[in-house]
Amino acid sequence: MLNQGDILLYDSHFLYHLKHSVPVQIYDGNVHIQIGIIARFNEHFVEIEDTLYNRQRFTFISRPGF
Repeated sequence: MLNQGDILLYDSHFLYHLKHSVPVQIYDGNVHIQIGIIARFNEHFVEIEDTLYNRQRFTFISRPGF
C-alpha cells in the first residue's frame, strides 16, 4: 500500500488503487488536473472519470482518505 502523496509507478500500485477504490490525484507536470477513482488501466493508460490519461505524460499520486 502507498501512503498519501506517494507516486503510483507500477502496475501493482494501480491495481491496488483500483481494487480498493483509493482515489488518485493526477498532475500534468506540476499542474493539478483531477482527483478520482481508477476505473481501469493498462501499461499505457489509466481511465478515471471516463477520461484516459497517458501513464508517461501524467503523474498519479495516492490520495487515501480524500
